[in-house]
Amino acid sequence: MIAITIEEENINSKINDCFGKSEYFIIIDSKNKNYKFFRNPGSEEVNFSGIEAAKFLINKGVKTVFSNNFGIKVKKIFDRNKVQLVLLSDRFTHLSTIPSIKEILQNSSEHTPN
Repeated sequence: MIAITIEEENINSKINDCFGKSEYFIIIDSKNKNYKFFRNPGSEEVNFSGIEAAKFLINKGVKTVFSNNFGIKVKKIFDRNKVQLVLLSDRFTHLSTIPSIKEILQNSSEHTPN
């Protein structure tokens, strides 16, 4: 399972720059190519937003997370749970600009609504 921080609940969404404050996640099952959108339960937290978001994704079975920025506490939580973090460069502004994700979304057999 792959998660990506996004601003809107659609496949044309921009990538959100901050893991903990991201409004939404898209979680993609890399085996069957299905995906779902989820509101980030940590997005409105004043403190510990990243920790809440990390726990949420771990509970969903996510093993890889794409974002532009992760806090040190979040990195430690993901490290302990063997979740790979992928830092996106500034050139990846939308979901469709990440080559491996674009291919998954184009070949997706089904979008499962939240």
